[in-house]
Amino acid sequence: MNHLLTATTNTNWTETTWGQVLLAAALILLVNSIIFLPRRLFRIRKQQKLEVVPKVRGLSLTDMDQKHFQLRVSAPPQPLVEAGLRLAVAVQGPNDMARQVVTEPTPVPQNTLVVPRELAPIGSTLWVNWVLDGRVGPGASIRVARSL
Repeated sequence: MNHLLTATTNTNWTETTWGQVLLAAALILLVNSIIFLPRRLFRIRKQQKLEVVPKVRGLSLTDMDQKHFQLRVSAPPQPLVEAGLRLAVAVQGPNDMARQVVTEPTPVPQNTLVVPRELAPIGSTLWVNWVLDGRVGPGASIRVARSL
């Protein structure tokens, strides 16, 4: 009887069924954290980069014809273009404090946009923003001069 009591008290916890289950669970958690945590962190960082809408850069305004200006911007990052990045333009008159929308958010092929002269008279300011899923990036502006 004494031998039986000694045998049951001297068993190692890793030899029991629950001990092995506990070790297996710890091993699974360790492997998952090593494999899947870096992937998750990479996805989160990529999503955060997509949430930041960049500022419009490289604005230039040139004559297209008698009735239109051609507004040119520098190319946006390709991942944002694939995510649905659009360009929005508003005009502020020379003596006006309010801005009026010239274009709804539209895709910009070859980084150019056509603006009618009647909507942007001489001396007015064009305000240009990138728009992504309802989020608007920082604005940039360019003044409409007499001679372009």
